This record gives sequence, structure tokens and C-alpha cells, in this order.
Amino acid sequence: MRATKLERQGRCVGMYEILIVDDHTHLVDSLAIGLPWEQMGISNVYKAYSGEEALELLNYRSVDIVVTDIHMNGMTGLELIARINEKWKNTKAVIITGYDEFQYAREAIQQQVCDYLLKPVSNEELEQTLRTIIDRIREEGNELLNQQKFAYRFRESLPKLREMFLFELLSGKSYPLSALQDKLQLYGLPFSAEKEAILLCMRVEEDYSNTDLYSLSLIEYAMFNIVEEVFADKYHVAYCKDSHDYLIFLVQPNPSVQSGRDHSAIIEDLARLSQHQIKLYLKSKVSVVLSSWGGFPNDILPMYHSALSIYTDYIGYQTESFFDAKQKKEVFEIQPLAELYRSQTFMELIDLEQWNGFESKLNRIFVELEGAGGGAREYGLQIYVTLLQTYSYYLHKKGKRIYEVFGREIDKMLKIDAGWSVEPLKEWAFGSYVQIKAYSDSRSDNIRSDLMERIRRFIQENIKDITLQTVADHVNLHPVYVSNLFKQETKENFSNYVLRLRMEKAVQLLRHKDLKISQIAHEVGYQKPQYFIKLFKTQYGMTPQEFKNGL
Repeated sequence: MRATKLERQGRCVGMYEILIVDDHTHLVDSLAIGLPWEQMGISNVYKAYSGEEALELLNYRSVDIVVTDIHMNGMTGLELIARINEKWKNTKAVIITGYDEFQYAREAIQQQVCDYLLKPVSNEELEQTLRTIIDRIREEGNELLNQQKFAYRFRESLPKLREMFLFELLSGKSYPLSALQDKLQLYGLPFSAEKEAILLCMRVEEDYSNTDLYSLSLIEYAMFNIVEEVFADKYHVAYCKDSHDYLIFLVQPNPSVQSGRDHSAIIEDLARLSQHQIKLYLKSKVSVVLSSWGGFPNDILPMYHSALSIYTDYIGYQTESFFDAKQKKEVFEIQPLAELYRSQTFMELIDLEQWNGFESKLNRIFVELEGAGGGAREYGLQIYVTLLQTYSYYLHKKGKRIYEVFGREIDKMLKIDAGWSVEPLKEWAFGSYVQIKAYSDSRSDNIRSDLMERIRRFIQENIKDITLQTVADHVNLHPVYVSNLFKQETKENFSNYVLRLRMEKAVQLLRHKDLKISQIAHEVGYQKPQYFIKLFKTQYGMTPQEFKNGL
């Protein structure tokens, strides 16, 4: 994912990234090794050999500066810069042009190019140009970080940030107390941690299916405002829309306002008033459910689930209902095991093979289960069925039968022992997790090993014409993925590996064949002998001819 403008322009020295684009591969490679990048404050130098390849790379890398030739096969440099300006407005561009192409420079200025350089470009000239641009980026970053401007933009975003904060609590996200208090202070939410609060859940019952999104947003905003104004004198209110399109309000008494009446009675009156005003002013029917009271924020999730269950268990298709959780009579005082269904779920974690998160969730579930008392057996069945479904889904997606991974343990998995208690269930759950993670690790190692073998073989067989793009096409993967995989598995950059292989092949040709230096250069993928000679000398400390003479 690309960094934001604020992140990129606020980076410290040594954190900028550059992309060099030219369809003459030797020019790109030469520039990539010819400048003191680290001293200039540039941490990563990317290379692309066409405009199309450059755009692909820009989708995945946070590039600050693009240096491109004007004339390239396919997309021209100016076309590339125009595309960059459309999508990445903060990326700076430098063009390289021939003297007879000077008219293009005027168009380049219109495209807001930072600078243009006439061929042939010396390393010193390019370095000075890039240093100037980096200074400009730093100045823009300082301006962007100006406290007043940032504060203004932050205030504009506050309503959405507050909504997202409540939505995250309803989704099961938890915060350490200090982090929660910092969040409340940052967002200007006057709620007190560990004090009691109540949820007001509202189901909109008008048919807005033919209403455009903008108009619907205005209606919902008006509903939020009505409830907030009705409660404002005595209560703090935060609100959001949940994933079921219900409007959810978090309500907590304002400790500075004293009331002689019971808060539950007051809140019921205010909730009914809100329901009435929404119908009166917005001509919209809504059903309202008041949750039970609970501590903020730890009880928010069970309060929310309990309130939603009232819609399904009691209200159903009735409209304009009003229901207080105190009215609910239940035969069994049992609720879903909160952590089991809290985001991220087991299915979400295993889908991305986030094994550390999977294990942590198992630990949290069993902590909750151990405090469930008489409901442990009921909850244990939930855990067992959920894990079995998760493992089946994962293995079937990989084309494996459950038996192939768990072997004889399958008999134990497919039999629910009536005598199970928490400890045997816990032993089975963690044992199964260890087995399936071991399978995943082994499978990933084999896949990467096979893939790297295919990549190495292809490079060696096509060393003369090899590029990152041709390798990626050969294995049907994205060039960025291939580049990252290569670095992880070999601890060596792709371009350095190709360079080393070419130089090693050149040494073999110098030793065993009576070929001219120009022929050897061509055989190892370099059209210009002088460039080959330069690279060879950098690699071995002598020219190819000197090496040959010393044999």
C-alpha cells in the first residue's frame, strides 16, 4: 500500500524513494549504480524499462521522484507523467530529453515537471537536480505539517472518526485503558471509561431503496442530529451506522448534571421523543430498542448483541416498535461466546494464515470459557464446531482432505465426547492448531522452494535477455512479488543476481572461447561493450581484456 502524502513528506532524511524509467536497460542500470543515493537521502532506487511497467510499480511503491526519458517504445515519458499526475499528484517528475526534442520541454512544463535535463546527462548534473527536488519535498512536508492547517483538517474529519471509533467497539475491538482515554481525548468524546452507559438501537423502516446515496446520507444525518439534540442537555451521545444499517447511539449520563429521577426512566422518555420527532419532521418510521446498562467500553459488545437479538426474537416485522431490554424474559440466561465471534474471526485469520493472531484468539477464548461456569459445556460445543468448520474450510481450499493432515486424530475430531471438560477441549484445540500450522509452513516452504527453482532455472537459461518482467510473466506472478520473494529467499536483489550471473558467464567465455570482447558483451546481454567493460571492472577490479591477458 502506498504511503499518504503526510507520511511521505514527513519522512526523515534517508527515507525517499526514486524510480528510473527508460527502455534502454543499460542506461537505467548505469544510473541506478552511479549516484551516492544514501548520501542524498534516498533509501530505495526502483527501475522500470517501459512506461507500463513504471505504472505497475507505482501501484505498490511509495515513489517520491520519477526520472524518465521522453522517447520510449509504447508509452512516452510525457504520457507516463500525465498518468502519474492524475493518480499520484505528489510524485515529482524529471524528464531526460535530447537537444532536438526541446519543444517537448514546453509540454513537460505544462505537465508540472520539476526539471528537464539534456542528453547526455552526467551523474553530477542529475545528482544536483535530485538534491534540489528533495529539498523542495522537505519544504512541502514542513508546510503540510503546519499545526493550524493540520488541526483544521483533523476537525473536519472528527465526525467520521468518532463514528468509526464506535463502530470498532461494536465490532469487538478493545483498547488498553490508557489508549482508550487518549482516543476519547483526541476525538473530543466526553465519555468516562468504566462508567455505566446504555445503547439506543434504531431500525429505519421506510423503504429508501430508490433513494440516491447522497439523499439517504442526509436523512440519516438528520436522524443522528435529532437524537443528539434531544439527549444533549443531560447525556453524552456518540453514534454510528452498523453493518446491518441500524443506527446505534451510545448514551452516558453527564456527571455534571444532577437529576432527581432514575436515568432509565429519563432515557426511555427521551428515546420515545426522538422516535416521535423523526416521524414528525422526517416522515420516517423507526423501531427503537434500548439495551441493558453496562460498563463502558467493556460491556458494549454483549449489550449490542443483546439489543440486536430483540429485533429478531421479539419485534420481527412489526413497525414503529419500542422495546426496553428490561422487558425481555429469557428462559436461559446465556449469550454467544463474545470472543469467538469478535473480529477478526477464526475464518478471517486462517484465510490470511495469520497464525500468531489465531493462537492469541484461542488463548482469549479459553480465558473467557474458563469463566463461563455452568455454560462451559454449551460454549465448548460452539468452539468445537467453529474450529472444525474453520480447519475443514482451510484444508479443502488447499485441495487436501482432513484425514491427510490429521491422520488418526480424525476419529477424535469427529466424535464429541459427552464427558469433555474445558481441559481436554483446550488440549484438542491447541494440538489441532499446531498440526494445521505445521502443514501450512511445510506447504509454503515447498511452494516457495519450487517457485525459486523455476525462477533460477529460467534466469540461467535466458541470461542474455532476462528482465524482471520476463521472469514474472514466466511464473504468472506480479513483478513486485517476484522481486520481494527473490530478496527474501536469496538475501540478494534480483538485479544484483542477474549482474553476477552475467559476469560469471563472461568469465567462462573469456577463459574458454576465442571471442572478441564485443561478442562476449552481446552474449551476456549488453549491447554496448563499453558499458559491459565498466560493469566488469567494477565487479573484478580489471577490464575483460586485462583478465584475458592474465590467463
